[in-house]
Amino acid sequence: MEKDVSVSGAAEGERSSTGAAPEVKRWSANRKKEVVLRLMRGESIDALSRELGIEIYRLEEWHQKALQGIESALKAR
Repeated sequence: MEKDVSVSGAAEGERSSTGAAPEVKRWSANRKKEVVLRLMRGESIDALSRELGIEIYRLEEWHQKALQGIESALKAR
């Protein structure tokens, strides 16, 4: 299984040689799920946006899609 590689060349989740948080080019579904779960647990969207370097609108989009997925799963017979 390949790792998602950041723009800096470090593997996903690893810090760059400067110690800065990694810049992730592509977020896996699993990483998005973990972020959405943090939102659902009540973490501040502003704080997550700053910590992860993701725009608030994108976090809101992931959250909304997750809620729609939950609703679809619960409607399924």
